[in-house]
Amino acid sequence: MTISHNKIVGVIGLGMMGASIVERLLNKDTKIKVYNRSPSKVKSFESKGVESFESPCSLANECDFIITCVTNFESLKEIFFNKQGIVDSNNSQLIIADCTTIRPDQSLICYELLKEKKGMTLLSTPVMGGPIDAKNGELLLMVSGDKKAYENIYDILFKISKNIFYLGEKNGISNSVKLALNLNIAAIYLALSEGIIFSMHSGIDPSVYLEIFNLSKLRTSISENKGIKILKKDFSPSFYLKHMLKDLNLVIETAKSLQLSLPVTEISQKLFDKANIQGNLKDKDYSAIFQFLDELNKYKVDK
Repeated sequence: MTISHNKIVGVIGLGMMGASIVERLLNKDTKIKVYNRSPSKVKSFESKGVESFESPCSLANECDFIITCVTNFESLKEIFFNKQGIVDSNNSQLIIADCTTIRPDQSLICYELLKEKKGMTLLSTPVMGGPIDAKNGELLLMVSGDKKAYENIYDILFKISKNIFYLGEKNGISNSVKLALNLNIAAIYLALSEGIIFSMHSGIDPSVYLEIFNLSKLRTSISENKGIKILKKDFSPSFYLKHMLKDLNLVIETAKSLQLSLPVTEISQKLFDKANIQGNLKDKDYSAIFQFLDELNKYKVDK
C-alpha cells in the first residue's frame, strides 16, 4: 500500500463519529484540517492546533485526502455540490472517503458527478462501530470504489480501522453491506427488548434474565453493552434513534429498487417510526426503542 504519512487529511462533519475520528487521527500524529457546518463544534479542535476552514472548497484546496462523515444524503450533496462545495475546488487529485450511511445509488451519483466535473475520486467507506470504537481505532470499515485510490489512502484508513474490507471497484457496494448490518442491529435489539419485557411480565428479575441471556449462545455485544443500560434506564446516545430510523428507511427504499420483500425490516421500520414521533425519544440512543415497547405494555421498570 502507498505510504502517506506526510499527507494532509481533511475531515468534514464533527458529530459524534466525525469528532472521534479526528481525535484518533490526531493521536496517530496525522496532519488534520477540518470543516463543520456548525462552527461551535470546531472550537475544541482549534484549541488543539487543528486548522478549520469556512467552506468545503477551501478545505479541499489544502488537503490530499478528505473523510466525510455527515448525517444524510442531503447533507452530503450540500458539502459536495453547493456553492463553495468540494466540487468548486481545483484539487483534481483529491480522494474522498465517505463514511456517511446512504443508499448505494446515492453514493454512485456523487462519485460520477465528482469524477465528471473535477476528476476527483470518491470512495464509499461506511463504518460499523460507535464513537468509542473510533477513538480506539477499532471501527469495522467497508470500502468500495477505485482500487488505486483505496491503496493511496489505505494507511490513513488503517489508523481508524484494523479490519478493512475492500469489496471491489463498484462504488456503493459497501453501502449495501452497511445497510444490511444496520437492519440486523435494529432487529436484534427489538428482539432483546421484547425478551426483557416478556420476562418482567412473567415475574422474572430482568437482571437475572439478562445474565442468563449473556451466558447463552444468544449473547451479542448489543446484549452485553445495551442490556445493562436498559436496566439502568440509560439511553444516552452513541447512535441516535432518529438515525436508526433514517437507515431503516434507506434499507426499505433500496429493497424496493431490488424488488425484495423484507418483512422483519418493514416491521422494525414501522416501530422505530412510531417511537421517533413519540415524546423525546428521537434524540436518545436507538436503544430507547425499549421505552416505546415498554409503554405499549403499560409497564415501568422500578430499579
